Amino acid sequence: MAIRKDANTLTSAERAEFVAAIRALKTEGIYDQFVLRHANAIMSAIHRAPAFLPWHRRFIFDLELELQRVSGNPNLGIPYWNWPSGGANASMWNDDFLGGNGDAGGVVRTGPFRVGQWTVVNSSGLPAGPLTRAFGQNGLPTLPIQAEIDQVMAVTPYDVSPWNINSNPSFRNQIEGWVGPNLHNRGHVWVGGSMLPMTSPNDPVFFMHHCMVDKIWHEWQIRFPNQGYHPETAGPFGQNLTDPMDSTPSGQIGPRPIDILDSAALGIVYDGVVIQPPPEISLITVGANPTQANIGVPGETDVFRFEVLVFGPHTMYTTGSSDTFMTLFGPNDPNAQVTSNDDGGENLNSQITRNLSAGTYYLRIRLFSPNSTGNYAIVVSSDDSNPILIPELIVDGESINAAISVANESDLYRFNITTEDTYTIQTNGVTDTFMTLHGPNSQIPEIARNDDGGASFNARIRRQIVAGEYFVRVRHFSSLGTGAYSIHIAQG
Repeated sequence: MAIRKDANTLTSAERAEFVAAIRALKTEGIYDQFVLRHANAIMSAIHRAPAFLPWHRRFIFDLELELQRVSGNPNLGIPYWNWPSGGANASMWNDDFLGGNGDAGGVVRTGPFRVGQWTVVNSSGLPAGPLTRAFGQNGLPTLPIQAEIDQVMAVTPYDVSPWNINSNPSFRNQIEGWVGPNLHNRGHVWVGGSMLPMTSPNDPVFFMHHCMVDKIWHEWQIRFPNQGYHPETAGPFGQNLTDPMDSTPSGQIGPRPIDILDSAALGIVYDGVVIQPPPEISLITVGANPTQANIGVPGETDVFRFEVLVFGPHTMYTTGSSDTFMTLFGPNDPNAQVTSNDDGGENLNSQITRNLSAGTYYLRIRLFSPNSTGNYAIVVSSDDSNPILIPELIVDGESINAAISVANESDLYRFNITTEDTYTIQTNGVTDTFMTLHGPNSQIPEIARNDDGGASFNARIRRQIVAGEYFVRVRHFSSLGTGAYSIHIAQG
């Protein structure tokens, strides 16, 4: 098991192995690909926004896998830069590891990444000279101390609207450094030189710096197990819990924040950190009396599970005076989002009604405002006598006229295929639609998705599919958008 250690505590052999692996990735061209992945990402998608932490967790996780591959050591972990003990005189800056500060012109002339041994690249991937550093010379002469880290570790919730540098209170914004004592940003500025632009991964200390950021988030998650990621929905695209994050390729783990949240499940271990068992998920019995619950801390998220034995219509809803927000996941996967709702129930309560196949489902309940607390009750009911009819699309038949009438709404359709062939499903109209295709014979597996493949902003999926029943889900591209559209399916 790879254990991420304080860089200043590594043995000579561990330092040599890490440096050799970094240099080997550089020779292969893989290291520069990581530089470009960061440099060419949309700034506002990976910084100054909720996805800042999960994006960089996935980024350094991917590099760690490459280091393990090239070294042949599955236990090689990226060391973290422990800022309180990582000043200019720390051993991590010695010649056998990172090398030290730059000269009067900023050029690094010591260590394995010195001029002549290491060349940085620009955002186009072209050679751009030697590595440069300027310790403490850019207006921030000191690194974070432990008291400042402890101060940020006490902040909840994870993040709040407007989901940017003005978010407060926000653990994400505090650790990133736009409010509070300034942790992450200060590290980049303190090193200076090559660590300042979006090509900052050119300096290997970048990964150790973000390993420290991730360690703090990791410990914060252990301290506050009920503090979920925000926003779950209704935030900017790419920032919501189940949105794919910008410039995050397919890999061993998924590209969404929800795929990155559980450090233990990813096998991430930091020295000296005690992993606590996850809180037990409360079981709700379908058809039982309301389950009483409480959001006692701002930003808290409650998780419940329930079992569906037979396919059919189910309703999940809350009661009480609290303004709840509900998200449904499943079946049999707490990370596979099905749908969400804000005020579908009475007053400000949330409610979801839909057909569910057999399996285990999970409900995440939070309050609409991450700054609020309050009581509520939750109910899951089943009504086989009042089935929900899913509109059926007929191949080469008439189009169905419909509309996204409220924010976050999605429409579901079904169609039957008797002959394996290529089929085209598309929307028409002036509404910016987003379409997903599921099946065969299940609403859950997603087999295709499209945004603007049709005329104007319409969605279009053309795919060869085998015989079976399929489902199409249509939503507005914007979580707040509404509008009319029509949908049609044709063979060919």
